Amino acid sequence: MKGMRKRNYVYTGAAVCMVSLLAACGGNTEDAGGSGSDGVVELSFWASANPDRDDFKLTIERVEQFNEEHDDIQLKIETTPHADYRTRLNTQAAGGQLPDIFQVWPGAELQPLVDGSAVGSLNNIVDNWTDNGLLNEDALADFTFDGETYAIPSVQNPTSFVFYNVDMLADLGYETFPETYDEFKQLITDLRAEETTPIALGNSASWVLQSVYISTIADRFTGNDFLPQVLEGEKSFTDPEFVEALGVIDELVQMEAFNADLNTIDDNQMIEYFLQERAAMVIDGNWGAISILTNKTDEMNVGIAPIPLGDSGTISTVYGNSWSLNADLSDEKREAGETFLKWMFDEGFYQELIGVGRVVAAEVDMPEDADLDPLFLDMLELSREAPPAPVYDAVLPQAVNNVLQNELQAITIGRSTPEEAAQNIQNAVNTQ
Repeated sequence: MKGMRKRNYVYTGAAVCMVSLLAACGGNTEDAGGSGSDGVVELSFWASANPDRDDFKLTIERVEQFNEEHDDIQLKIETTPHADYRTRLNTQAAGGQLPDIFQVWPGAELQPLVDGSAVGSLNNIVDNWTDNGLLNEDALADFTFDGETYAIPSVQNPTSFVFYNVDMLADLGYETFPETYDEFKQLITDLRAEETTPIALGNSASWVLQSVYISTIADRFTGNDFLPQVLEGEKSFTDPEFVEALGVIDELVQMEAFNADLNTIDDNQMIEYFLQERAAMVIDGNWGAISILTNKTDEMNVGIAPIPLGDSGTISTVYGNSWSLNADLSDEKREAGETFLKWMFDEGFYQELIGVGRVVAAEVDMPEDADLDPLFLDMLELSREAPPAPVYDAVLPQAVNNVLQNELQAITIGRSTPEEAAQNIQNAVNTQ
């Protein structure tokens, strides 16, 4: 289907232990300036990934196919757990030890790498995607600085859907999902009365409450322009509308909407809670649909809905799974890296991603042979209908986002009130 809505704001999927492809871990750019003694150009590539997910498997298959078809270029992939990847990337960037190709996040997270001359401009090849309309300006906006594009995205990531167990809700008399926040709170109360955990949450890495929850919840109160206005000093995180948004998190905690160990389990484990029917709902991004569809039993009936809150119906969305080239590549390695990016991010790859349940960054037709689960089709429809909201970590400076995530976690354990959290977040803005 044509016309998938473009978003100009990335969470990337959660990852697991390191995996090497076809060889031992690839060296950094300091290890080799070009081809080896056999004339093969070797490129190292870092990513956060999940080998249990179909989209990751597809990516690996594509890389293997590239290696098979290119005797003169070989990629060596190394994946790192998502919770550790950003730290590793930033640490290695500071030391000038980045690999040849690496996964990046957009906007505020990419900008320091651009400012530090760690990533190379792709302007000489970007027309490979723009001239044929595969990627438009919106898709590239958060990877473009001062007219230079530094990464190519593969997917859109709507970050906030409610996945719910249809049968568990039906047992309580809910034939449809609540349409208002008051009805949603009543569902939580009814589930607690049955000694059932209403919502599975895994926030041990602290990004979930930021990317999945507050990015959408706050936008329903503040509107899309709030974050730029805060950064320009025109608004403040202490404004009543943002404090009220934080109050939603506090209210859900007070209602015991979540599992007690929410800050000691991660996002993969929260999906497991849901699949094991230890919770009736889980709130997650579109990547969560892949994990659910991959691992649920045939008997499990899963529905999807937006968070029922406010009138705008926005869903926080960002482009993701985006790849950059090291700025310090030799001419030979740069040419090989560009060859790979142009080969990898073609129309066929985007269509294959749709086939495994991803909302893609490109303007492509729905693959004719796609056998898509109704859950994915419902998610796609919600993604197309909902106005986009920014994901906070794609807009805020990292230092501010770190305080935001810490304060959200503090609210869940009673160490901050919404008012105190808002002030602490604004203090971080003021010191920028």
